[in-house]
Amino acid sequence: MRSARSHANESCAVASLGPIDCAQVITASASPRPAAAKAIVRRQYLRSQSLQPGQRAALVDRLYAIYSETMRGCTSDEFERLAVFGAGEVRLALFYGAHDELAGFCYASTEKIEHCGRIHAALCGGMFFRPGYHGGASGALFLLREGLITKLRNPRLRVAYMTRCTTAAVYRRFALTMPRLYPSRTTPTPAHVEALVRALGARRHYVPVGEDPWVVQGVGVPRDVSRLRRLDHEPDVQFYTELNPGFAEGDALVVWVHGDLADLATGFVRALRARLAR
Repeated sequence: MRSARSHANESCAVASLGPIDCAQVITASASPRPAAAKAIVRRQYLRSQSLQPGQRAALVDRLYAIYSETMRGCTSDEFERLAVFGAGEVRLALFYGAHDELAGFCYASTEKIEHCGRIHAALCGGMFFRPGYHGGASGALFLLREGLITKLRNPRLRVAYMTRCTTAAVYRRFALTMPRLYPSRTTPTPAHVEALVRALGARRHYVPVGEDPWVVQGVGVPRDVSRLRRLDHEPDVQFYTELNPGFAEGDALVVWVHGDLADLATGFVRALRARLAR
C-alpha cells in the first residue's frame, strides 16, 4: 500500500489551545444519484448549546436514524458522544425535502492549535443524507460557510478542515471542490501538515490501522459499497482506494483541506455551482 505521509523533515512542536475535540468524524457516501433524486428545499440551523436536554435527545434519535441508513457499527450513544456532539460547541444544519421530511444533516466544530508560533483553526465535521437526495453540495456549502466565517472574523488565523473519509466518493468530492487537500495524488504533503495531522489525530483519538497515520479506524462501516464501483475509473477514487484498501471494513483516510480565504471562496463557488446544477 502506498503511504500518504510526507518524506519532508520539519521539527516543530504542536500545542493545543482550548477544549479537547474528541469528535470522530464520519461522512456518508457522496456517490452520484439518479437524475430523479429528491431535492433539498429547506434548511434549519442550530447550535448545540441552545438545545435543552430533551430537545437534544429527540434530535439525536432523528439524526441517528439517518446515519443508520448508510452506516452501521455505531450505537446511538457512541454516535452522540463520539461524532455529532463530541466537541464543545457544535453547529448543525438540518436539510428537509419537499414534504418537510428530514433528509439529512451536517455538523461542524472548531479546535484551535498552535504550530511553529502560528495559531491554526481546525474545523471538523461530517454530513449524512438519506439515499435518494441531492445533499452533498448543500452540506459542502455549510462546511465552507463555517470556514469562511471563521476566517473573516480573524483574517490572520490559518484555517483548515480535517476529517476522516470513509469512502472514495467523499474524497473525490473534496478533490473536485477544494483547490488544495492532502494527501493528494499530484502534490506531496508538506511536513507542517503532517505534524498537524498527527497532533490533531492523537487528540481526537484516531487509531492508526498500521504505520501510516493517515489511515485510521473509522466509527462505523458503510452499508453498501457496491454503488461506489461506478466511480472506479476516476483517478481520485483509484488514489483513495490505493491508500485505504480496507474502507469496506470501516477503515478511513484522514484528509486535510487547506482553508485560505482564496481556497474557501473557490470551494464555495464550486459547491454552489454544483447545487444549482441539480
